[in-house]
Amino acid sequence: MTTSPAPRTEAGAVTPQVTVAPRTIVTFVVVALGAVLLLALAYAARGILVQLVVAVVLAMALEPFVRLLEGRGLARGRAVGITFTLSALGVAAFGYLLIPPLVQEVTSFGHHAPDLLAKLTSGHGGLGFLEHRFHVVEHARVWIAQRGGAALLAKPALHAAGGFLQTGAAVVAVAFLTLFVGLGGRKWFDAFLEVVPEGSRERWRRGGSGVANAVGGYVAGNVLISLIAGAVTTVILLATGVPYPVPLGLVVAVFDLIPLVGATLGTVIVAAVALTKGVPTTVIVVAGMWVYQKIENHALLPLVYHRTVQLSPLAIAVSVAAGAEIGGIVGALLAIPIAGALKVTARELIAWRRGEEPPEQAETHRRHRRAEHRRSGREASPV
Repeated sequence: MTTSPAPRTEAGAVTPQVTVAPRTIVTFVVVALGAVLLLALAYAARGILVQLVVAVVLAMALEPFVRLLEGRGLARGRAVGITFTLSALGVAAFGYLLIPPLVQEVTSFGHHAPDLLAKLTSGHGGLGFLEHRFHVVEHARVWIAQRGGAALLAKPALHAAGGFLQTGAAVVAVAFLTLFVGLGGRKWFDAFLEVVPEGSRERWRRGGSGVANAVGGYVAGNVLISLIAGAVTTVILLATGVPYPVPLGLVVAVFDLIPLVGATLGTVIVAAVALTKGVPTTVIVVAGMWVYQKIENHALLPLVYHRTVQLSPLAIAVSVAAGAEIGGIVGALLAIPIAGALKVTARELIAWRRGEEPPEQAETHRRHRRAEHRRSGREASPV
């Protein structure tokens, strides 16, 4: 693009004329088309991209344990293998404790379903009032007949089976991606650092380490807090005699991973099961879980947030709401780690634009100066 002088006007002023070179127009069109194509490819591969992001977050969460084993003299590959194996065994133990009670209850319901339906049809049993007052059986028969009969039930069953298989395949894919990221992630990052200019290489390295520490620390701390929540729930249920204490504790641990609303959802599920033992037992269970949630919200979670992502309550709420709107439950789970990573990145960019030291390095220098000041003060004080 060039600027050439224009003829003088009657007042003697010169109006510049802007000329855009054809090469500039072609470059702009090519860049715009490339950006559109890249966005289209990212949208088409959004499933695998989400799995990759989940795998990176999980690999960052396992990284502290890998470094611990490396500090004891193990090679990187062996440390990653041991950590991944222990994690897989933990997930398998979780499934072993949770799935059999669910299968047992579903099987028991299937065995008693004919008797329940017979009592409901005749207006007897605990649900007989539904037939007497609302005639639910007749309405259900008419509704099913109008929509194809047995085929109406086959479609949801096939859809549920397909969703189960798809979820299982996604879990296996994320597991292997986590293993591969753990094995080669550090090499990939070191190779990337070799490409960037040498003057900014240290800043890139520091930013990457900050993101890894924030995300990995948050995920590991959140998992630990969720396990504590599940253990406390199990102890409360064992003390009150509520059935299935261990599976319900595991359910609470899973729901507790969801920020803001997960603990409440877990409490609702446990309270529904505790109602089988009566209202007084339910009140005791809910009160015990409420007390623990207060301790978790005011002591454990602030400790994790302060040491890892360092986000305000408003930022956490907005991040979780945006993540849930974009990606559902997975988005809500990944919202806080991603927000913490963005904060670390923004902090490094602001320090670079201002030509200042990053906050962590400046704080380190301040600690060194305070320590030197204390040492000089002790040396100057009389004995």
